[in-house]
Amino acid sequence: MKDDSARLVLYLVLAGFAIYAAIQLQALIICLIAALTLAAALAPVAEHLEKKKIPRAVTVVAIYVIVAATYTGVGAGIMPVLREQARGLFDSTPRYIDWALDKAHQLSDMGGPDLTHTNIAAADVKQLSVTTLNKLLKVTGSVFGTLINALFILFLTGYFVIAAKEINSALLSWIPSPKRERWAGLIRPIEIRLGGYVRGQMLVSMTVGSFIGVGLALIGNDKALILGVLAGLLNLVPFVGTMITAVFAIIISFIQAPWMGWATVALFVVEQGVESNFIVPMLLGKQVDLHPLVVMLAVIIGGSLLGISGALIAVPVAALSILLAEEFYKKNLDGA
Repeated sequence: MKDDSARLVLYLVLAGFAIYAAIQLQALIICLIAALTLAAALAPVAEHLEKKKIPRAVTVVAIYVIVAATYTGVGAGIMPVLREQARGLFDSTPRYIDWALDKAHQLSDMGGPDLTHTNIAAADVKQLSVTTLNKLLKVTGSVFGTLINALFILFLTGYFVIAAKEINSALLSWIPSPKRERWAGLIRPIEIRLGGYVRGQMLVSMTVGSFIGVGLALIGNDKALILGVLAGLLNLVPFVGTMITAVFAIIISFIQAPWMGWATVALFVVEQGVESNFIVPMLLGKQVDLHPLVVMLAVIIGGSLLGISGALIAVPVAALSILLAEEFYKKNLDGA
Protein backbone atom coordinates (compact mmCIF):
# COMPACT_ATOMS: atom_id res chain seq x y z
CA MET A 1 0.00 0.00 0.00
CA LYS A 2 2.80 2.38 0.92
CA ASP A 3 4.62 1.50 -2.29
CA ASP A 4 1.50 2.31 -4.33
CA SER A 5 1.11 5.65 -2.57
CA ALA A 6 4.75 6.52 -3.09
CA ARG A 7 4.51 5.57 -6.77
CA LEU A 8 1.39 7.73 -7.20
CA VAL A 9 3.11 10.71 -5.58
CA LEU A 10 6.14 10.20 -7.82
CA TYR A 11 3.95 10.09 -10.95
CA LEU A 12 2.13 13.27 -9.88
CA VAL A 13 5.43 15.06 -9.27
CA LEU A 14 6.78 13.94 -12.64
CA ALA A 15 3.56 15.00 -14.38
CA GLY A 16 3.70 18.40 -12.71
CA PHE A 17 7.33 18.84 -13.69
CA ALA A 18 6.54 17.82 -17.28
CA ILE A 19 3.70 20.36 -17.50
CA TYR A 20 5.91 23.10 -16.06
CA ALA A 21 8.72 22.26 -18.48
CA ALA A 22 6.30 22.24 -21.43
CA ILE A 23 4.99 25.69 -20.47
CA GLN A 24 8.50 27.10 -20.16
CA LEU A 25 9.63 25.50 -23.42
CA GLN A 26 6.45 26.04 -25.43
CA ALA A 27 8.25 28.07 -28.13
CA LEU A 28 10.74 25.24 -28.67
CA ILE A 29 7.97 22.64 -28.65
CA ILE A 30 6.01 24.60 -31.25
CA CYS A 31 9.10 24.83 -33.47
CA LEU A 32 9.69 21.08 -33.12
CA ILE A 33 6.10 20.21 -34.03
CA ALA A 34 6.18 22.58 -37.02
CA ALA A 35 9.50 21.13 -38.19
CA LEU A 36 8.27 17.54 -37.82
CA THR A 37 5.13 18.38 -39.78
CA LEU A 38 7.11 19.98 -42.63
CA ALA A 39 9.64 17.14 -42.57
CA ALA A 40 6.80 14.63 -42.94
CA ALA A 41 5.67 16.50 -46.07
CA LEU A 42 9.18 16.47 -47.59
CA ALA A 43 10.13 12.93 -46.58
CA PRO A 44 8.28 11.07 -49.39
CA VAL A 45 10.04 13.19 -52.02
CA ALA A 46 13.42 12.65 -50.37
CA GLU A 47 12.83 8.89 -50.11
CA HIS A 48 11.77 8.65 -53.76
CA LEU A 49 14.79 10.57 -55.03
CA GLU A 50 17.12 8.66 -52.71
CA LYS A 51 16.20 5.50 -54.62
CA LYS A 52 17.51 7.31 -57.70
CA LYS A 53 20.86 7.90 -55.96
CA ILE A 54 20.12 11.55 -55.13
CA PRO A 55 21.23 12.40 -51.57
CA ARG A 56 18.60 13.69 -49.18
CA ALA A 57 20.61 16.83 -48.47
CA VAL A 58 20.55 17.73 -52.17
CA THR A 59 16.78 17.15 -52.26
CA VAL A 60 16.15 19.40 -49.24
CA VAL A 61 18.31 22.21 -50.60
CA ALA A 62 16.71 21.90 -54.04
CA ILE A 63 13.19 22.08 -52.57
CA TYR A 64 14.09 25.15 -50.52
CA VAL A 65 15.58 26.84 -53.59
CA ILE A 66 12.58 25.97 -55.78
CA VAL A 67 10.08 27.23 -53.22
CA ALA A 68 12.05 30.44 -52.68
CA ALA A 69 12.37 31.01 -56.44
CA THR A 70 8.66 30.36 -56.95
CA TYR A 71 7.62 32.82 -54.29
CA THR A 72 10.11 35.37 -55.58
CA GLY A 73 8.86 35.00 -59.16
CA VAL A 74 5.20 35.19 -58.22
CA GLY A 75 5.91 38.10 -55.90
CA ALA A 76 7.80 39.98 -58.61
CA GLY A 77 4.90 39.49 -60.98
CA ILE A 78 2.10 40.67 -58.71
CA MET A 79 4.07 42.95 -56.40
CA PRO A 80 3.48 46.21 -58.36
CA VAL A 81 -0.30 45.71 -58.39
CA LEU A 82 -0.23 44.34 -54.85
CA ARG A 83 1.80 47.31 -53.62
CA GLU A 84 -0.59 49.74 -55.28
CA GLN A 85 -3.64 48.08 -53.79
CA ALA A 86 -2.00 47.79 -50.37
CA ARG A 87 -1.13 51.51 -50.43
CA GLY A 88 -4.68 52.35 -51.46
CA LEU A 89 -6.06 50.11 -48.71
CA PHE A 90 -3.81 51.74 -46.10
CA ASP A 91 -4.62 55.28 -47.27
CA SER A 92 -8.34 54.52 -47.22
CA THR A 93 -8.32 52.97 -43.76
CA PRO A 94 -9.48 56.19 -41.99
CA ARG A 95 -12.40 56.38 -44.42
CA TYR A 96 -13.31 52.77 -43.70
CA ILE A 97 -13.15 53.41 -39.95
CA ASP A 98 -15.34 56.50 -40.29
CA TRP A 99 -17.87 54.50 -42.31
CA ALA A 100 -17.92 51.70 -39.73
CA LEU A 101 -18.30 54.23 -36.87
CA ASP A 102 -21.10 56.01 -38.70
CA LYS A 103 -22.97 52.73 -39.12
CA ALA A 104 -22.35 51.91 -35.45
CA HIS A 105 -23.84 55.27 -34.39
CA GLN A 106 -26.83 54.70 -36.65
CA LEU A 107 -27.45 51.34 -35.00
CA SER A 108 -26.99 53.01 -31.62
CA ASP A 109 -29.62 55.64 -32.45
CA MET A 110 -32.01 52.94 -33.64
CA GLY A 111 -31.56 51.21 -30.29
CA GLY A 112 -33.12 54.08 -28.39
CA PRO A 113 -32.12 55.71 -25.07
CA ASP A 114 -30.49 52.58 -23.71
CA LEU A 115 -27.92 52.61 -26.49
CA THR A 116 -27.51 56.29 -27.33
CA HIS A 117 -25.13 56.79 -24.44
CA THR A 118 -22.65 54.55 -26.24
CA ASN A 119 -20.12 56.82 -27.88
CA ILE A 120 -17.48 55.22 -30.07
CA ALA A 121 -14.73 57.61 -31.02
CA ALA A 122 -11.93 57.22 -33.53
CA ALA A 123 -9.47 57.51 -30.64
CA ASP A 124 -11.11 54.49 -29.01
CA VAL A 125 -10.72 52.49 -32.20
CA LYS A 126 -7.11 53.59 -32.47
CA GLN A 127 -6.42 52.58 -28.87
CA LEU A 128 -8.15 49.23 -29.45
CA SER A 129 -6.03 48.67 -32.56
CA VAL A 130 -2.84 49.47 -30.67
CA THR A 131 -3.81 47.17 -27.81
CA THR A 132 -4.67 44.36 -30.23
CA LEU A 133 -1.40 44.85 -32.08
CA ASN A 134 0.57 44.72 -28.84
CA LYS A 135 -1.16 41.48 -27.87
CA LEU A 136 -0.42 39.97 -31.26
CA LEU A 137 3.23 40.96 -30.95
CA LYS A 138 3.40 39.35 -27.52
CA VAL A 139 1.96 36.14 -28.93
CA THR A 140 4.04 35.91 -32.08
CA GLY A 141 7.15 37.63 -30.78
CA SER A 142 9.12 40.37 -32.48
CA VAL A 143 9.74 40.34 -36.21
CA PHE A 144 13.35 39.39 -35.55
CA GLY A 145 12.34 36.61 -33.19
CA THR A 146 9.82 35.29 -35.70
CA LEU A 147 12.47 35.27 -38.41
CA ILE A 148 14.88 33.38 -36.15
CA ASN A 149 12.17 30.84 -35.31
CA ALA A 150 11.37 30.40 -39.02
CA LEU A 151 15.03 29.78 -39.84
CA PHE A 152 15.29 27.38 -36.90
CA ILE A 153 12.24 25.47 -38.16
CA LEU A 154 13.72 25.23 -41.67
CA PHE A 155 17.01 23.98 -40.22
CA LEU A 156 15.26 21.37 -38.07
CA THR A 157 13.09 20.31 -41.01
CA GLY A 158 16.13 19.72 -43.18
CA TYR A 159 17.89 17.84 -40.39
CA PHE A 160 14.88 15.61 -39.71
CA VAL A 161 14.59 14.72 -43.40
CA ILE A 162 18.30 14.11 -43.93
CA ALA A 163 18.88 12.13 -40.73
CA ALA A 164 15.48 10.42 -40.60
CA LYS A 165 16.86 6.87 -40.58
CA GLU A 166 19.37 7.55 -37.80
CA ILE A 167 16.80 9.43 -35.71
CA ASN A 168 14.19 6.69 -36.07
CA SER A 169 16.70 3.99 -35.14
CA ALA A 170 17.90 5.93 -32.11
CA LEU A 171 14.36 6.56 -30.85
CA LEU A 172 13.26 2.96 -31.41
CA SER A 173 16.28 1.70 -29.46
CA TRP A 174 14.73 3.18 -26.30
CA ILE A 175 11.55 1.13 -26.74
CA PRO A 176 11.38 -2.43 -25.30
CA SER A 177 11.98 -5.08 -27.95
CA PRO A 178 8.47 -6.63 -27.81
CA LYS A 179 6.88 -3.25 -28.60
CA ARG A 180 9.52 -1.95 -31.00
CA GLU A 181 7.96 -3.42 -34.14
CA ARG A 182 4.59 -1.91 -33.31
CA TRP A 183 6.06 1.57 -32.86
CA ALA A 184 8.14 1.19 -36.02
CA GLY A 185 4.95 0.43 -37.92
CA LEU A 186 3.53 3.80 -36.84
CA ILE A 187 6.26 5.86 -38.50
CA ARG A 188 4.72 5.67 -41.97
CA PRO A 189 1.10 6.46 -40.87
CA ILE A 190 2.36 9.41 -38.81
CA GLU A 191 4.37 10.66 -41.78
CA ILE A 192 1.36 10.33 -44.07
CA ARG A 193 -0.98 12.27 -41.76
CA LEU A 194 1.42 15.07 -40.86
CA GLY A 195 2.70 15.45 -44.41
CA GLY A 196 -0.84 15.26 -45.71
CA TYR A 197 -1.82 18.16 -43.49
CA VAL A 198 0.86 20.42 -45.02
CA ARG A 199 -0.03 19.49 -48.57
CA GLY A 200 -3.77 19.67 -47.88
CA GLN A 201 -3.58 23.03 -46.11
CA MET A 202 -1.53 24.56 -48.92
CA LEU A 203 -4.11 23.39 -51.46
CA VAL A 204 -6.95 24.72 -49.30
CA SER A 205 -5.24 28.12 -48.90
CA MET A 206 -4.57 28.47 -52.63
CA THR A 207 -8.11 27.40 -53.50
CA VAL A 208 -9.75 29.72 -50.98
CA GLY A 209 -7.51 32.66 -51.96
CA SER A 210 -8.27 32.12 -55.66
CA PHE A 211 -12.01 31.70 -54.99
CA ILE A 212 -12.25 34.93 -53.00
CA GLY A 213 -9.89 36.92 -55.25
CA VAL A 214 -11.73 35.96 -58.44
CA GLY A 215 -15.13 36.43 -56.81
CA LEU A 216 -14.29 39.92 -55.56
CA ALA A 217 -12.85 40.84 -58.97
CA LEU A 218 -16.07 39.75 -60.69
CA ILE A 219 -18.08 41.79 -58.20
CA GLY A 220 -15.92 44.81 -58.96
CA ASN A 221 -14.05 45.24 -55.66
CA ASP A 222 -10.99 47.35 -56.46
CA LYS A 223 -8.90 45.58 -53.79
CA ALA A 224 -9.66 42.07 -55.05
CA LEU A 225 -6.06 40.98 -55.59
CA ILE A 226 -4.70 41.92 -52.17
CA LEU A 227 -7.80 40.58 -50.43
CA GLY A 228 -7.45 37.28 -52.29
CA VAL A 229 -3.77 37.01 -51.33
CA LEU A 230 -4.65 37.97 -47.74
CA ALA A 231 -7.38 35.30 -47.64
CA GLY A 232 -4.95 32.65 -48.88
CA LEU A 233 -2.24 33.58 -46.39
CA LEU A 234 -4.56 33.90 -43.40
CA ASN A 235 -6.30 30.65 -44.29
CA LEU A 236 -3.18 28.86 -43.06
CA VAL A 237 -5.11 29.18 -39.79
CA PRO A 238 -8.24 27.22 -40.86
CA PHE A 239 -11.63 28.99 -40.69
CA VAL A 240 -10.23 32.04 -38.86
CA GLY A 241 -8.34 33.59 -41.79
CA THR A 242 -11.38 33.78 -44.07
CA MET A 243 -13.44 35.49 -41.37
CA ILE A 244 -10.79 38.19 -40.90
CA THR A 245 -10.61 38.80 -44.65
CA ALA A 246 -14.41 38.93 -44.86
CA VAL A 247 -14.55 41.92 -42.48
CA PHE A 248 -12.16 43.96 -44.63
CA ALA A 249 -13.78 42.92 -47.92
CA ILE A 250 -17.36 43.64 -46.81
CA ILE A 251 -16.52 47.11 -45.48
CA ILE A 252 -14.57 48.02 -48.63
CA SER A 253 -17.37 46.76 -50.88
CA PHE A 254 -20.12 48.58 -48.96
CA ILE A 255 -18.18 51.84 -49.29
CA GLN A 256 -17.89 51.36 -53.05
CA ALA A 257 -21.60 50.51 -53.45
CA PRO A 258 -24.31 49.01 -51.22
CA TRP A 259 -25.16 46.31 -53.76
CA MET A 260 -21.48 45.38 -53.92
CA GLY A 261 -21.41 45.04 -50.14
CA TRP A 262 -24.34 42.64 -50.11
CA ALA A 263 -22.82 40.74 -53.03
CA THR A 264 -19.61 40.38 -51.01
CA VAL A 265 -21.58 39.08 -48.02
CA ALA A 266 -23.20 36.51 -50.32
CA LEU A 267 -19.79 35.61 -51.77
CA PHE A 268 -18.33 34.81 -48.34
CA VAL A 269 -21.46 32.89 -47.31
CA VAL A 270 -21.12 30.76 -50.43
CA GLU A 271 -17.34 30.45 -49.89
CA GLN A 272 -17.82 29.23 -46.32
CA GLY A 273 -20.34 26.65 -47.48
CA VAL A 274 -18.09 25.44 -50.26
CA GLU A 275 -15.01 25.44 -47.99
CA SER A 276 -16.71 23.56 -45.15
CA ASN A 277 -18.53 21.00 -47.28
CA PHE A 278 -16.18 20.45 -50.20
CA ILE A 279 -12.78 22.15 -50.06
CA VAL A 280 -11.72 21.20 -46.52
CA PRO A 281 -13.15 17.64 -46.54
CA MET A 282 -11.69 16.88 -49.98
CA LEU A 283 -8.32 18.62 -49.74
CA LEU A 284 -7.57 18.54 -46.01
CA GLY A 285 -9.93 16.15 -44.23
CA LYS A 286 -8.97 13.18 -46.38
CA GLN A 287 -5.28 13.97 -46.00
CA VAL A 288 -5.33 13.87 -42.20
CA ASP A 289 -8.41 11.68 -41.81
CA LEU A 290 -10.18 14.21 -39.58
CA HIS A 291 -13.77 15.45 -39.61
CA PRO A 292 -14.07 19.21 -40.38
CA LEU A 293 -15.67 19.73 -36.94
CA VAL A 294 -12.60 18.19 -35.28
CA VAL A 295 -10.39 20.50 -37.35
CA MET A 296 -12.37 23.55 -36.24
CA LEU A 297 -12.37 22.54 -32.56
CA ALA A 298 -8.63 21.83 -32.69
CA VAL A 299 -7.94 25.29 -34.13
CA ILE A 300 -10.13 26.99 -31.50
CA ILE A 301 -8.49 25.11 -28.62
CA GLY A 302 -4.97 25.61 -29.97
CA GLY A 303 -5.58 29.30 -30.57
CA SER A 304 -7.08 29.78 -27.10
CA LEU A 305 -4.12 28.10 -25.40
CA LEU A 306 -1.16 29.32 -27.46
CA GLY A 307 -2.44 32.04 -29.78
CA ILE A 308 -1.68 32.04 -33.50
CA SER A 309 1.17 29.55 -33.11
CA GLY A 310 -1.12 27.14 -31.31
CA ALA A 311 -3.76 27.45 -34.04
CA LEU A 312 -1.15 26.63 -36.68
CA ILE A 313 0.00 23.40 -35.03
CA ALA A 314 -3.39 22.38 -33.63
CA VAL A 315 -4.49 20.18 -36.53
CA PRO A 316 -1.22 18.18 -36.79
CA VAL A 317 -1.29 17.61 -33.02
CA ALA A 318 -4.94 16.52 -33.19
CA ALA A 319 -4.24 14.17 -36.10
CA LEU A 320 -1.27 12.62 -34.28
CA SER A 321 -3.18 12.30 -31.01
CA ILE A 322 -6.13 10.57 -32.65
CA LEU A 323 -3.80 8.21 -34.54
CA LEU A 324 -2.05 7.18 -31.31
CA ALA A 325 -5.37 6.86 -29.48
CA GLU A 326 -6.68 4.58 -32.20
CA GLU A 327 -3.55 2.43 -32.11
CA PHE A 328 -3.03 2.08 -28.36
CA TYR A 329 -6.54 2.48 -26.95
CA LYS A 330 -9.23 1.73 -29.52
CA LYS A 331 -7.55 -1.42 -30.84
CA ASN A 332 -7.10 -2.73 -27.29
CA LEU A 333 -10.72 -1.79 -26.55
CA ASP A 334 -11.99 -3.66 -29.60
CA GLY A 335 -9.87 -6.66 -28.72
CA ALA A 336 -11.00 -6.69 -25.09
